[in-house]
Amino acid sequence: MQDPLPRSIGRLSLRALRYFVAAAETGSVTGGAHQVRVSQPSISAAIARLEADLKVQLFVRHHAKGLSLTLSGDRLLVQARSLLAHAREVEQFADTMGDAQRGEVNAGCFITLAPFLLPGLLSDFAERYPEISVNVDEGNQAEVLEQLRSGRCEMALTYAYGLSDEFEAEVLAELPPRIILAHDHPLARRRQISLKELAGAPMILLDLPHTRDYFLSLFRSVKIEPRVAHRTRSYEMVRGLAARGLGFGILNAIPRLPWTYDGRKIVAVPIAEDLPNILVVSLRLKRVAARPAVSLFAQHARQHFAEFWPKVTQAAPKRRAPAKRTAGGAASTRAADRRR
Repeated sequence: MQDPLPRSIGRLSLRALRYFVAAAETGSVTGGAHQVRVSQPSISAAIARLEADLKVQLFVRHHAKGLSLTLSGDRLLVQARSLLAHAREVEQFADTMGDAQRGEVNAGCFITLAPFLLPGLLSDFAERYPEISVNVDEGNQAEVLEQLRSGRCEMALTYAYGLSDEFEAEVLAELPPRIILAHDHPLARRRQISLKELAGAPMILLDLPHTRDYFLSLFRSVKIEPRVAHRTRSYEMVRGLAARGLGFGILNAIPRLPWTYDGRKIVAVPIAEDLPNILVVSLRLKRVAARPAVSLFAQHARQHFAEFWPKVTQAAPKRRAPAKRTAGGAASTRAADRRR
C-alpha cells in the first residue's frame, strides 16, 4: 500500500516515524509491519535510520520477545504521533483548500463525565463541522492522563485530579461534593449534613484512581476516617447501592433526574463543612502544540459545556451556615430541621 505521507520533514522521514510508531504500538517489528502493511525489513531499516539520525537508542530488543521503548523512544513516540496527525491534517487541508474544515480529533473523557457531556457535544459538533471526525476514549483519571502523555489523545475533558505542571487546564465548571442518600434515609430531608455526623456510617466509595483520594481527603480534612463498606468503579453503582439503603455515597456531578437504573429514588444533600470543590477542565499537554481541529473542538466543548451542563445536572443549592449547636447538641439540630 502506498504511503500517503510526505517523504520527509527536516532530516526525519515521516514514513520512518510512521513505521517507528507502528512498531512501538505493537511491540514488535512483525506487528508493526502488519499494521502498516509493509515488509519487516522496511520497519527494521526505518528504526535503524531514526536511531542513527537522532544518535539515540529507541528500543530495547528482546530475543523472541519483541521490542520495548527506551526513555528516549517513549519521548519520541508522543511527539511522533502528534506530528503524524498534523501532517495528515495539512495534507487534507492542501487537498481541500476553500472547502469546509476537515480533519480528525482524538480526545479523552473522564468516564463519569462522558454520559453527561459527550452525547450532546458530539452530536452538535458533527452537525456544525461534518468534515471533522472525533474519536473519544473514556477512562478513569490515571488512564486519561496517560492517554495525553502518550499522545493517544490530544485533549481531554476531565476533573482536575492529580495534575502536574506538564498539563495546561482550562476550567469549565466547579462542582461541590454532595452526599448521596436513599430518599427515605433519616437524613434525606436535611438541607445540609456534616461529615462528622456520618462517622461510623457505611460509605459507598467510588474507587477510581485519584477519585478515591479526593473523596477520602474530604473526611481527613475534618479529622475523621470513613467506614468504607462498599467499593465500586461504577458511578451508577454508588447511586444504586445508596438508593437501597446500603450506605451513603459522595459525588460531584449529579444528574437532574433522581432515579437509579432500578427505579429507586435518591437525594443529593450539600455538605455543611467548607470543603474543596472539584474542577471540570479541558486539558492538554503543554509541550504538544494544539492542531487547528483540536483547538476548534476544545473551543466548541467550552461553549457547549457552558450552555448545556446546567440542563443535564442538578444545580447545587446555595450553602447555608450550619445550625448552631447548643447544650442539646444533635437534638437541637434535629428540632431546627423540623422547623425548616
